[in-house]
Amino acid sequence: MANPRQLARQCAVQALYSWQLTDGDPLDIDAAFRIENDMDGVDVDYFRELLREIPRLREELDGHIIPLLTRPLDEVDPVERAILRLGAYELKRRLDVPYRVAINEGVELAKLFGAEQGHRFVNGILDGMARQLRGTEQAADSRPIPEPAVPADATVGKGKYGQKRAPIIRTASKKRVVKKRTIAKPDETQGRKSVADESAAKRDFAKETTAKKAVTKKAVTKKAVTKKAVAKKAPAKKAPAKKAPAKKAPAKKTSIKKTFSAKKKAPAKKAPTKKTSSTKLSTKKEAPVKKSGASLYAGKKKSAS
Repeated sequence: MANPRQLARQCAVQALYSWQLTDGDPLDIDAAFRIENDMDGVDVDYFRELLREIPRLREELDGHIIPLLTRPLDEVDPVERAILRLGAYELKRRLDVPYRVAINEGVELAKLFGAEQGHRFVNGILDGMARQLRGTEQAADSRPIPEPAVPADATVGKGKYGQKRAPIIRTASKKRVVKKRTIAKPDETQGRKSVADESAAKRDFAKETTAKKAVTKKAVTKKAVTKKAVAKKAPAKKAPAKKAPAKKAPAKKTSIKKTFSAKKKAPAKKAPTKKTSSTKLSTKKEAPVKKSGASLYAGKKKSAS
């Protein structure tokens, strides 16, 4: 993301482009540009400085650009011309901006606003102006950095992996005595001992691992046994017995036909009568006989017939 100074340069290139085409008053262009464009995050002070100072110093800045061109300045693209004038102003007047920054910003502006290969042209011209206007700065950058001086009586050794150690300065009070180290040649007996030691170490490691595995297996089996014992001791919960529903006695059904036939079959009871002689007529009236429904029905039938 561009910083406020970079945004100010981008806005200044656009404003200088319109100034070159119209040759108008920089103050009017400044006011119109700030009204038409969003200046949020832009270093407005630097933008106004570029827009006012570059038109005022046009002849001086063009005097540093023209000797490096192979064609007239008017034939240069207006966007690239504005970028070259901005770069010349920073190299000439703004010594607080490093020459590398001025060249790099000019190249980035040419990539953003200029033609396809315009950044190469801008890079060559700004580099030539930097040699003229910032020669001392370039010479200081190209000078090799001197290494720190080491006293004559200092001894420099090598570390474990071949790095150089810090120099040790000998003083009169303390002196360091460097002893020569002798490296013993390896014998065959030492090689045999080392191989035997390695094999013994491997065996010990294997024994330790097997012992650890056995301990873990025992712990797992103990847990399983305790779980089984707890399961055996716990009484099993009986499921509640389901009650069978009480069977109801079937209701006896009596048909209408059976009752009616029973009434028909039942004989009618007659009251006993006293017998008299044939000559004498019975003067006593017979008691009325109570007849059932079936007998009444039969009597009606006979009378009807």
